[in-house]
Amino acid sequence: MRLVKLSVGDEVSHEGFGRGTVISVSGDGTSAKATVDFDGTGQKRLLLRYAPIHRIQGASRRSPAP
Repeated sequence: MRLVKLSVGDEVSHEGFGRGTVISVSGDGTSAKATVDFDGTGQKRLLLRYAPIHRIQGASRRSPAP
């Protein structure tokens, strides 16, 4: 099992929700979770060990919405 390591502001891609920006991260290892603001579908909270998600390399970071 490969766990993606994310930080607030990272641009990500999800197989079902598309592209988004990480707005929060909590937990670690197999209990790590991230809240991502996806373009067009809004915010989703994901358990990273199951989420089909990857960080977009070289993508510019944008500030999360307040």
